[in-house]
Amino acid sequence: MDRERIKFTNNLSFLWLCKMAWRDSRKNRSRLFLFISSIIFGIAAIVAIYSFRNNLQKDADYQAATLLGADLVIAGNDTVSEKSKPVYDTLGDRRSQECAFASMAYFPKDSGTRLVQVRALQGDFPYYGKIETLPATASRSFQKTRAALVDKTLMLQFNAEAGDSIKVGEVTFVIKGSLEKPRGIRGLLQTLHPLYIFP
Repeated sequence: MDRERIKFTNNLSFLWLCKMAWRDSRKNRSRLFLFISSIIFGIAAIVAIYSFRNNLQKDADYQAATLLGADLVIAGNDTVSEKSKPVYDTLGDRRSQECAFASMAYFPKDSGTRLVQVRALQGDFPYYGKIETLPATASRSFQKTRAALVDKTLMLQFNAEAGDSIKVGEVTFVIKGSLEKPRGIRGLLQTLHPLYIFP
């Protein structure tokens, strides 16, 4: 009985407080409404600003990752030393290898040659974004056979099409498609036309 009486008294006290507050607000209800709305709009503005900032930061991080194509790129002019291998083994399981060099490429169809940047890929690179090709399926299908993706400017210059061949050194590759938008090309090598191959 005592608990029920205390509960009833508490409910009565709360109702009485609400009635008194409503009664006392008669003269200043417009100010009360303005004050409450200011608090609501202020909280909504803060939430919107923080949400916008977080979304913008995530989008900027993703765009930066797509420019590089991966979270981390380690480049060098020599093979990995035995001392460094244990360090590289701690950097994650998903990895790709690339061998990039400048070389002359020969187009048998047009008997033309051109200095190109050859990039031999091994793995699932890029991990962010994609290599944009024409046709679109060429970005993955070229990795299944000895094939190549050729810069679209070179394709136009030498009248090459998907299915033609290109020769680098003594090795001939089948052209799977034109390279519309490569990923992760850095430094002075951007001035050369890229040529992706999958040995």
